[in-house]
Amino acid sequence: MKKFCCDTFRFRYEGAKEMGLNFRIIKLSQPFIERSKYKGNIYRYLITEGYQVLDSNIKIIFIEYCPHCGRELRKLYNSDLYVNELDHEF
Repeated sequence: MKKFCCDTFRFRYEGAKEMGLNFRIIKLSQPFIERSKYKGNIYRYLITEGYQVLDSNIKIIFIEYCPHCGRELRKLYNSDLYVNELDHEF
């Protein structure tokens, strides 16, 4: 069972991805991780305005803390269970 830091985050995570603000959790691709200087967390947390998988023509804000409750996202969302998109090249 998925656990969320707060109900607002869960609502935006589970909501329709094509419209409104979304919270997305992506997992970086292995080639990207190997090229990166930062070898820490392989997940990234995004707020998007509407969303299509692998769409690079959208507004994206990378976040590290929940904007509603303030929890550090990587401490809670650190498994593939929460991933909306795999092998992203960010």
